[in-house]
Formats: sequence, C-alpha cells, structure tokens
Amino acid sequence: MKFLQLEILNLASLDKQGGEVINFEEGALGESTIFSIVGPTGSGKSTLLDAICLALYNRAPRYPRKKGDKNQNIEIFGAADASESNRLAPTDSRNILTRGKKEGYSKLTFLANNGSIYRAEWHVRFQRVRYENAKTALYKITRNGEEISEEAADWNELPNIIGLDYDQFLRTVLIAQGSFANFLTAKENERYELLEKLIGCEETYTNIATEIKKAKDQATDAYNQMAASVEAVKQNLLNDEELAQLKEEIDRLEKAEKELDSQLQAISKELQWFEENDKQIKQIAICQTDMEQAADAIKAMQTQILRLQLHDEVQPAVNQLQEIERQTQSIHEQEENILKAEGNIKSQESAISESEKTLASLKEAVSKAQEQLEKALPVIAEARALKTKMEAAMPNLKEKKEALELAQKENLTALKDVEENARNIQKWEAETEKANLALKATQEEIAKQKQVLHEATQAAEQAWETERNKTAGQNIEELQNSKTVADRKLQDVQQAIKVVAHLDAATTEKQKNEERILVLGKRNAEIDEALGKLTIETLEKETLTLRNAYTLMVSEKWEIHRANLTEGKPCPLCGSTTHPYHTDNRQFEEVTTELSQILKVKEDLLKLQQKQEKDLSGERKLNDGEVQTLQKQQEKLSGEIATYEEDWKALIAQYPKIPKAEAELKSLLPIYENKAKDASSKLSLFNKIQKEIERLTQLKDKAVKDEAAYESKASTILNKAQESTSTCITKLAEQKALTTNLISQQKSKEEAYGKALQAWNSAKKEMEEWQEKYKQILNGEEPDAAEQRLTAAKDEATKAADNQNENINKLKAELANSKGSHQTMLSQNKTMKENLQAKVKELDLWIEEYNKQLEEKSIKPPFIDRNTIREMLHSAEDWNAIRREKDEKEKAVASTTALYQSAEKAHQQHLEHQPAQTRDALLAIQQEYQERSQRNELIAANARLQNHQEAVKQLGDKAEALKLVTQEKDDWTAITDAIGADGKTLRKIAQCYTLSFLIAHANQEIRKFNSRYELQQVKHSLGIRVIDHDRADDIRDTTSLSGGETFIVSLGLALGLSALSSRNISFENLFIDEGFGTLDPDTLATVIDSLAMLQSSQGKKVGVISHTDTMSERITTQIRIIKNGNSGSSHIEIYP
Repeated sequence: MKFLQLEILNLASLDKQGGEVINFEEGALGESTIFSIVGPTGSGKSTLLDAICLALYNRAPRYPRKKGDKNQNIEIFGAADASESNRLAPTDSRNILTRGKKEGYSKLTFLANNGSIYRAEWHVRFQRVRYENAKTALYKITRNGEEISEEAADWNELPNIIGLDYDQFLRTVLIAQGSFANFLTAKENERYELLEKLIGCEETYTNIATEIKKAKDQATDAYNQMAASVEAVKQNLLNDEELAQLKEEIDRLEKAEKELDSQLQAISKELQWFEENDKQIKQIAICQTDMEQAADAIKAMQTQILRLQLHDEVQPAVNQLQEIERQTQSIHEQEENILKAEGNIKSQESAISESEKTLASLKEAVSKAQEQLEKALPVIAEARALKTKMEAAMPNLKEKKEALELAQKENLTALKDVEENARNIQKWEAETEKANLALKATQEEIAKQKQVLHEATQAAEQAWETERNKTAGQNIEELQNSKTVADRKLQDVQQAIKVVAHLDAATTEKQKNEERILVLGKRNAEIDEALGKLTIETLEKETLTLRNAYTLMVSEKWEIHRANLTEGKPCPLCGSTTHPYHTDNRQFEEVTTELSQILKVKEDLLKLQQKQEKDLSGERKLNDGEVQTLQKQQEKLSGEIATYEEDWKALIAQYPKIPKAEAELKSLLPIYENKAKDASSKLSLFNKIQKEIERLTQLKDKAVKDEAAYESKASTILNKAQESTSTCITKLAEQKALTTNLISQQKSKEEAYGKALQAWNSAKKEMEEWQEKYKQILNGEEPDAAEQRLTAAKDEATKAADNQNENINKLKAELANSKGSHQTMLSQNKTMKENLQAKVKELDLWIEEYNKQLEEKSIKPPFIDRNTIREMLHSAEDWNAIRREKDEKEKAVASTTALYQSAEKAHQQHLEHQPAQTRDALLAIQQEYQERSQRNELIAANARLQNHQEAVKQLGDKAEALKLVTQEKDDWTAITDAIGADGKTLRKIAQCYTLSFLIAHANQEIRKFNSRYELQQVKHSLGIRVIDHDRADDIRDTTSLSGGETFIVSLGLALGLSALSSRNISFENLFIDEGFGTLDPDTLATVIDSLAMLQSSQGKKVGVISHTDTMSERITTQIRIIKNGNSGSSHIEIYP
C-alpha cells in the first residue's frame, strides 16, 4: 500500500480556506526517501495521522477506544447545562472538526496492493446545534491515458482491500517507540499487560481461558447427563433367568388369549344378527313413513296440477293474445312518433328562416372589413418606411454608446491610478521609517543574545565537569557483573523454592492417591463378598411358586373344584384320595391366609436384596471409575516428580550446599533479594549519573553549537534588515517618479470622455423623435401586425358567411328527409291496424272452438273467454317449477313404495337365520369369557420385554457416546488444570512466545542501522537483555543502557512490531513519532541514515514527527505546520 495524496479541510487547527493538499508523489516529497513533520506544540502535526486513519477506518489515535466500544459520555451528577447535551463524547472522532466551522473532511488517495488506486473519504458536518453522523465513501480511480474516471466502491471493504484492521494498521504504519521504552523499564508483572497492549490482544488470553472453562463445564455437564441416562436405562434390564421366565409367561398368555378370542368371535357373530334385525325393523318403519308422506304431498298440489293442465291446453291462444298485445303496443308507439315528426318539420322550417336572416348580416360584415383594409394600407406603408429608417440608424447609435462607455472606463482607471500612486507613496514612506527602526532594534538584540549564549556555554561546561567527577574511580563492568551474579543467584533461589514446593506437593498428592486406591480396593472386596451372600435367584423361584399356588387357591374355579371333591375318590388334578379341607371352609381360609403372609415376606425380602444388589453394583462401578482416574493421576504425578528431581539435580550441581527444605530456602530469599537490590541500586545510580553526564554533554555541545550557529544566524538577520531598508527607499523613489505622468494621462482621458458624451446625446435625441412619430402613426402597433389583423378580420367574416350558407343548405335537405319519413310512417300505421283486426278475429274463433270441445266432453269448469287467456298470459306463476315439483313428487311416491317393499322382503329372509339362543343368553356367555381374559397381564408382560430390549439397544448405542464424553471431560479438565482457572498461566506462556518472535524481528531491524547491539530473551520470561558486541559480547540488563542505547533498542522493537503486524502485506509508508531528542549527534545521524535506508531495503518512505531543531537540520525535506499568529489555527508548507 502506498499513500499518494492527502486532502484536509477544517480538522483541528488546520483550517485554511479551501483546505490543504499534501502530494506524497510530487515535488520534494516525491523525490525524498525520508521527510520530517515539524512544527510547534499544538500546531497540528498529529492531525495528519488522524486524518489518514479517519479516511480509512473512521477512527483516530487521539480519540482512542477499543474495537466495538461505543463513545462514552462524561457522567454528570445533577442537572446538566443546556450546552452540555449538544457536546460530543470525549472519544467521538467528530470532535476533530475545527470549532466554529460547519464542515470538514479528510480524503486519502492511495495505491492498494491489488494495483488499483482508491480515494477514501471521511466527512463531518455541524448543523445548527448538533453534529451530523460522519459520512464515509470510497472511490476506485481508473486512468485511461489522459482520461480519469471514478467508480463508487464499498467503504466497508477497506480492511479487506488494505489487508489489516485499524489496530494492525496503527502498529504497522505508526511507530511509537516511546511505548517500548516504557516496556523495557517496567516491572516483570507489568510487562505482560504492556506487551498485550502493544500487540493488541488485551483480552485475548482471558477470553481463551473463559472459553476453555466453558468447554470444560459443558463437557462435565454432558458426561453427567450421559451417566444419568445410562443409569436410568439400566433400571429396565432383566437378567437371563428373568428374561426366560417372562418369555414363557408371554407364550402361555398368548395361547390362552387366542383360544378365548376364537370363542368370543363366534358369540359376537350371533349377537350381530340381533343388531341387524333391530336395524331392519327400524328401516321398515322409516320406509313406510316416507311412502305415506310422498302420497300426501302429491294430493296437496292437486289444484296446481289442474291449472298446469289448463295452461298447457290454451297455450296456442295465449301466444295469439301475446302477439295482439304486442302489435297494439307497436301501433301506439308509431302514432307517437308521427306526432313527433310533425313537430320536427315545423322546427326545421323555422330554423331555416332564422339562418337566412343571419346570412344577410354576415354578408354586410364582409363588405365593411374589405373597406377598412383598403383605407389602412397607405398608413401601414408610411409606418413601415419609418421603421426601416430607425433600424438603419441603430448601429451608429450603438457605436456612440460603446465609445462613451470606453471613454468613461478609461477616465475612471486613470483616476484610480493617480489615487493608487498617492497611497503607495504614503505606504513606502511608512515602510521606510519602520525598516530603519527594525534595523536598529535588530542590531541591539543580536548583541544582547550573543552575551546570553556565551554565558550559557560557560554554565553548561561547569555542570558537565561537576557530574563527571562523581563517577571517578567506578567501573561499569564490575557493577554490571555484580548485578548479573546477584540476579542470577536470586532467580536460582526462587527456582529452588518453586521446585521444592512442587516436588513436595506432588509427592504428598501421590501418597494420598495410593492410600485412596487401597481404601477403594478394600471396599470393592467387601462389596463382592456382600453380593455373593445375596440369594435373589432362589427367592425369585420361591416367590413365583408361592404366588402361583396362592392364585390357584383363591380363584373362582378352585372353589367349584374343591366343592366337587369326594372323600376316597382321586382328585382329577393331583390324584390324591384324601381331601382334608374340601368341606371345612374355615380351615381352608386359615391356610390361604398363612400362605399369603409367607408370600409377602418372601416378596419383601426379594425387593430388599434386589435394592442391595443395585446399590452395591452402582457403588462398585463408581469405585472402579475413581480408581482408573487416580491411576492416571499417579502416572502424571510420577512424570512431574521425575521432572522436578532433574531440575533439583541441576541446582545441586551448581550449589552443592543448598538446603532442600522449603522453609530454609525461603529464609535465604531475603538475603539474596537484598544483595540483588543493592547491586541494582548501585548500577542504577551509576547509570543515572551516566545519563545525566550524557544529557549535560549534549547540553554543552548544544550550547557551543548554538553560539556558533547564532553568530551565522545574526549576520543573516542583519543583512535581511539592511536589505529591507534599501528596498523600501527604492520603492518610494519609483512611486514618486510615476506621479507627473499619471496626472497628465488622467486629464487627456477626461477630455475624450466629454466629447463622446456630447456625440451620444445628439444621436440619442434624434432616435427618440423618430420613435415618438412611429408610435403616433399606428398607435404603436407594428405595420405587419396591423395588416395581418385587418386581413384576418376580412377573411374571418367571409368564412362565417360561407359557413352560414352551407348550414342553410344542410337544414333544407334534412327538412325534405323528415317529410318523406312522415309520409312513410302514416302508410305503415294503416297496414298494422288492418293486421291487428285480423288477429283478434282469429283468437275469438279459437276460443269458440275450444268451448265447443269442452261442451262435447262435459268438462268443468265452465267455458273460457279472452279474460281467461289474458289471465294465463300475465300470470306470475312459475309453470316450469310447478311441472318440476309435480314430476319429483310422483317419482318420490314410486321410489318410497319400492324401498318399503324391498325392506319387507329382506327382513323375511333375515328371520330365516335366527340363532338358537336368545340375546340375553349370548351376552351372559360373552361377559363370562371376557372376565376370564388375561389381556392386561399379556400387555404388561410384552411392555416389560420391550423395555428390556430397548434398554439393551440403548446401552449399546450409548457405550461409545459415554466413552467419548468421558474422554472429552478428562481432556478439558487436564487443559484447565494446565492453564489455570483465570488464564494467567496461559497468558505468560503465550506472551513469552510472542516476545521471542518480536525480538527476532527487532534484531533484523536493529542490524540494519547498528551492528553493536543484539536483543536476547531471558528463557521462559519477558525479561530482555542486550548483547553488546563491542564489549566482547557482554550481556547487559536494559537498566544499564544509556538514553541513546535505550532509544535504539526501543526503535528496533517498534520496527519489529511493525513487521510482525504487517502480515506480509507491503506498506511503502512509515511514520515515527517522538523520541529523537535524547540522541547524541552521531547516534542521531546513524538512526536517520538507517531510516532513509528503509526505502532502498524495504521500499518504505519514512515520515518522522519531531519537535527538535536537530531534526529540522538533518532532514531537509519537511512538512512544516506553521501557526497563524496566536489565532490557534495553522497552515501547511512543503519545504523546500
């Protein structure tokens, strides 16, 4: 990715009208490999980086918040001010809009790694009292030769286009080495948090630990649920003997039920005859009722049937009467039309008379219009000639007006030049006086400043000498070695305490596990012994025998059997000839009661032993599971003890007299801590003095350099002041020399303006006279328009007369048609009346003939007449509906009669198969068989068998699942134990690996600009030491580094983090903020040269943000942020 151009408007202090534009590819910035961003504090240097981030991510470094967090408003207790409700949250990036401005934006044009050019935009607006939501946009820019086109793209895809999210982008492009300087000097526990913040994973390891604990809990819950499920399924299992007995019982019950079902089916078949007989008797009654109702219905409509018969017989007369009434209506309508036609003829004759009168008046209007046109033609010709004359004079008038305007403009310009000359003379007189005063003040200030710098140089040299004397006789290598030895011994003692503590804890836990295994083994032996003493199988057989005997003795059939026994005769069941209780019921009841009590005792004992077996078996399985877990722990503890023993042997080899007791080791800890602290304090004091010496050296060198630099600077300033004075004198003389010539030119222009004004007024007056005369001829109307108006009036009158004549001819033709039509209707009316009389006579003859037939047949009712026929014609009765109803009821009579006869016949046939026994007898037998049924026992037995089979299947299905959830639980428990409940152990281990990768990248970066130093990680920690190759590869602590050395190490780590965060994505821009003020000139030069090499080695252009003068001198290409006085605003200049 490569930045091409940055555009800014009204962001923070950068409020230049029209905005700022920084082109990274043109001019000095395009040619340089390194540039600096310089300016006073608060001028807006960091605003450039904020603008880049806003355009790409809608977030800015100066308004920090975690990803996904919302802006946090300030919490106010009590009533807030009215203006407070309209303020943005402190972390809201819209705060960057310059106060008082209504809108601002940031636009970044860049070349993406996919080869395309994009422009990302961020806009903010302030409407009245509130900020609008920030708006973002992305455009893809395409070049085709000289033509450039833009295409809108999805701004939300920018992280994918760039390849990094916001935090990764900051770590890659913005190098803040000061954060690593804090990391180097932080305590051990603080380094974990700092490193997490630097690499952007503050909550990663806590989240991982949380997810692992969640997974462990889920695995434990899954195991518990599966174990409970398995135990629940085992409740339905049967042993082999129980299963065999259950199957025998099911076979016996099924056989008995089959025989009983066959007998019940035969009885049910005979009972169905009685049910069918009841249905047939009921059906016969229904059919008889339906038949009687159908006959009654046909009788009820007998009157309608007779009228329907009359209607059908007189239908020919009805049709004739209908035709007579139709013709009568037609004659009536035609007579009305004849009257209307006679009225229309009179109206048409009147209209023709009126139209002829109108035609006469229209012809008179045509004559008048022709006369007006002939009189106006000479006047129109005169007006047309005067108009032509005015149009010919108009260009001359226009030329005189233009000449007047030009003369007036030149006269005004000449006046302005004279006035401007007077002002310039006054200005340069004042500037000359001001330059003379400034020259005098500059001379005095230079002398004063030289004295101040000389005194500062002497003071710096004296302070440097004082501090240097404090370290006389001290050896940095001896102090460093003393601290290294003390730290190493302290770490070894701490390691020894840790090893002994872990060794003792592991040994104790292993011993406890061994004791627990012995206890569990002893308890399992006791459980096996107790299980062996149980007599469940014997009890089940005895209980079954007693239950069968008792059931047999108390059954109803057994009572009948016992009553039929005769002393001396053999029993048909057992063959015995002796029957002691067959007549004595009291003794028999005592025996059965005793048998019942024995059965209950046996059943209670069986249930107790079955419960004992279940409890003991469950306990045995739990004990076996615990023993397996303890054995795995013993193997793990043995390995840990062996590892700790090896670590202890290594410590003994180094310190033969070291005690193995934890208490004695802890008593040694304060001694070694004090020694390490004392050595560290001495080294820190020496380093502190050394840093102060370095600082004073820089101050001394700077003071000498400043004094020499000011000498050169003062000469330049003095020369500038003298040049300014000389320039003012020259400018004043030039303006005075122009005065005479400018006054002469002004008078000449004024005379020319007077002549042009006179010529214009004369021509204007003549034109106005012609225009007035032109208006009077036709009252201002155009000649062509007047002629067209009069001609149009004549043509319109002529057209109206022609139209009226044509209309009269049309009316006369319509009158002739109306008279012909009237005559035709009179003839037709006469013919229709003659036809009507013939139809009436024909109807009367038909009625007379019909009445003769009735008389001959002696049929009543009496004779019919025209009224009878008319009544039939206009009757509202629905004859078709009556006919349909009659047909349906006649069909109903026939169908109900047939159904009744069929039902009677079927019942007679059914009676031939009547059963021999009555219904009550059959129902009694059926109830007896049903009471003998054992269907419920069979259902229960089958259900128990099915439960057993399902339990076997489920246990098989769950075996593998139980194994998996057990392994899952054990694995997550082991992981949780390894990383710790809060994830701190995981954090330390992971951060140690992260630091190793970071140091590897940092060493690559450091070697590019300094071969003396190399970073080394303290094994299994976040400790960092520095290998000093110029001091025989001496390993130094970071506390011994000088300010310049600390900066080099911090810069290397920052550059390493940038390389680590870039995810192998190419970035050609790099920004480094802060930290260059602590370097000596030689080191600073080395760093700047190394940064410049990043362009050739990695293709990077480096921008350095700094406040130091040294940076301005060493990096000549600069983006200067210049304050506009004390207004709080700034503008940008590119130098050179």
